[in-house]
Amino acid sequence: MRRIVEQHVARLRRAQRAPQELVVLRDRLLAQLYPPAAAPLRAVRQERIPADAPDWYFDAELRRSGLWAMMERCYPTAQAQAQ
Repeated sequence: MRRIVEQHVARLRRAQRAPQELVVLRDRLLAQLYPPAAAPLRAVRQERIPADAPDWYFDAELRRSGLWAMMERCYPTAQAQAQ
């Protein structure tokens, strides 16, 4: 375990001296964490819901984003929703 950590630390130190190596390491890490075929990236636009917005606007945003369905799965009954 110690040898593995030493190898990673040495690799990071080399990357600090050579920024192009840091970019390569970062790209490799991202490719392992987020495979391109499984999780394509897309641009997301986020806007804050105004504080004076009516309740129906908030509900519509929850439904549009898919959070409404997730909340219904997490809290399926009225009793669970009231807690």
